[in-house]
Amino acid sequence: MTNEYLRAFVIGSSFLVFIPYFYVVYNFKKKHFNFDYERYTFLAPPALGVMNVISFFIAKQFEISKQLQYLLTSIIAPTIVLMVVIYFKIYNYTETEWKLHIIKLYLLYMFVFNVVVYNLDKYV
Repeated sequence: MTNEYLRAFVIGSSFLVFIPYFYVVYNFKKKHFNFDYERYTFLAPPALGVMNVISFFIAKQFEISKQLQYLLTSIIAPTIVLMVVIYFKIYNYTETEWKLHIIKLYLLYMFVFNVVVYNLDKYV
């Protein structure tokens, strides 16, 4: 049983999972970003791994399919990230920039968890 959770963490924190986030954050305009990129690169992979472990735990508890597991994760995880970002005032955005950021955030999580993590979980 422990190996399943370790596997979920390794998949969630793997290169193929975190590289899209690194690319997006690296390309943010510095004037909008109130966080150290180096610190972000240290925190993001374990955070994504933990999200995948929590997702796996919930899926096991409620006996839900992998597809539903990753769909729910791709909705809940960016919501948590968004709450943290707003609470710590990580971005300096106009209202329009915030709307665009939120849309892109959810789309990125949808792609990463429903395509990348799902397929890593299925084939690795």
